[in-house]
Amino acid sequence: MNTISHHFSGIEQEQLEEQLISRFKEIGFGVLHQIDFQQTLLNKIQKDIGTYKQLQICNPNLAYEAIKLEPSIGIQLPCNVVVRKEGEGFTVDIQSPFDSIPESSPQALKELASELDQKIKKLLESVS
Repeated sequence: MNTISHHFSGIEQEQLEEQLISRFKEIGFGVLHQIDFQQTLLNKIQKDIGTYKQLQICNPNLAYEAIKLEPSIGIQLPCNVVVRKEGEGFTVDIQSPFDSIPESSPQALKELASELDQKIKKLLESVS
């Protein structure tokens, strides 16, 4: 699994999530769903994993282009972002665009993944 990860300290979870949502919106992504795994697992099986929230995000234009180039890629959509408590701060894990495409994918799709990978890394660096 290819993951882009970044650790944040000195920021509250809610503030971090708001900044992530805002920054992703700036590059064309919206949040389709939010899943609070901590609360879900507490409710369903009375197990506490600590702060662990998933944001499912999608950029409709990129999804359209990717699906045109590789119809089976839809199984990997939407993209997943995890915000989890780690130590005194939070770690954000984002599914790498390269994780979603097979080696045999068209070159144009690999180029889209590369561009998006760089945008995500810059996005994480811009969150404070």
